[in-house]
Amino acid sequence: MSIHPSLIVDWKGLKAMGWPYSRAHTWRLMAPTVKATKRFRGRHDPVATEIPNPDPFPRCFKLGRHRNSHPVWRVSDVLAHFETHGLRLSAEGTLAPR
Repeated sequence: MSIHPSLIVDWKGLKAMGWPYSRAHTWRLMAPTVKATKRFRGRHDPVATEIPNPDPFPRCFKLGRHRNSHPVWRVSDVLAHFETHGLRLSAEGTLAPR
């Protein structure tokens, strides 16, 4: 019997891999745009603008049509994101800095 690596990972699997962020912050990282504030000379209040997300986390998808279906990510996309940030999985399956 051969063991196949899983192709998708859910939230608990992402946390088991060592993902340090909360659900809310993960959703912010997946957003296509981010809010940035900029101060202009002569103005006391900052101006909020939306800019494209320079480094998005891979988008999740749901396996069911129901709104309460669990979000899942492709393992290959998540591992590629970890590699671009200089992280890798240790032998135990948790994140280890390079």
